Amino acid sequence: MLLMNLGIFTLSIVLIWWLFIVAKIHAFKFKNFSTHIKKVTTALLVFLIVLTILWYTIIIFWTNNSTKIQNYDSFDTKEINY
Repeated sequence: MLLMNLGIFTLSIVLIWWLFIVAKIHAFKFKNFSTHIKKVTTALLVFLIVLTILWYTIIIFWTNNSTKIQNYDSFDTKEINY
């Protein structure tokens, strides 16, 4: 389950980062049209870095790992003579 969650999140975060890179290219291309575009893309970069680190941390530490190996050494076994 952990690997599936990490895979899904990684695919979605790659798409979001790809869209950010496209936005950054357009911001560089059209930097003369706005005075706030550099500030906005820098704030978006910081937000994406924090979001990525936070969600990877949440997925890794808070995923309910239900595939734990259980120890069955404590069975009470009795010998039965028929």
